[in-house]
Amino acid sequence: MFPQLAAALASVGALALPTSCAACGTPDDTVCRGCTEAIAAGLWPGPRAVTPTPCPEGMPVAFAAGPYEGPLARLVTAYKDDGRRDVRPVLAPVLSTALDLALRSQPEHRRALAKDTRPVLVVPVPTSRAARRRRGDAPLLDLARAAASGFAGHELWCADALRLRRRVADQAGLTARERRLNLEHAIEPRPRWADSLSGAPCVLVDDVLTTGATLVEARRALLRAGAVSVVAATLCATARRHPQPAAGASGLGP
Repeated sequence: MFPQLAAALASVGALALPTSCAACGTPDDTVCRGCTEAIAAGLWPGPRAVTPTPCPEGMPVAFAAGPYEGPLARLVTAYKDDGRRDVRPVLAPVLSTALDLALRSQPEHRRALAKDTRPVLVVPVPTSRAARRRRGDAPLLDLARAAASGFAGHELWCADALRLRRRVADQAGLTARERRLNLEHAIEPRPRWADSLSGAPCVLVDDVLTTGATLVEARRALLRAGAVSVVAATLCATARRHPQPAAGASGLGP
């Protein structure tokens, strides 16, 4: 009964509260046509390998769909921090393209998908309990689930497998060194995922790649838990990153 009630309330809310573009504020559209076209035009021709500068030790191979700028950047912020969960259907396919390339970039992931011997784990980077309480949900986890669900015929598990083991400062405004120290040994696996992580190929998911500190620490936690290979996929990368074209392959796209 609860899902039906939630859907009914959402419909009523849509009538009571006018919809506006989450990127520019234009009324009547969740994402207006102009912003949709600008996002499509601003994405790279295909997801690219992105490397932080400077590149931290332990940085996983990472892929992003486009640069963190313009309407896409505003949409990511609106989704995560402004409660605009209605834009998830717009962001999920963008993340899926980077996830697709990440899956095909590593031999262990390709073998797991081809043989279906065990699922590939799609692991969002963890958020703090305070952030979850403030937002009322876990937007990155929900986005990762939506992106992973587009891969029909392949067993991907979206695994909320990591958590913060201590309090960390807000990363915004910190230098690369400060971010690294802030997160050092701050991430650990959730105990209930210990058996699933052992021997599993994993894809870390984040919304924006900035300095790479979060991905480095999350990769370390997964490897210590026994993951055999860890690669990363993000929606976008900041201007600090140096994107490099990455060769693609067919057959696994959503």
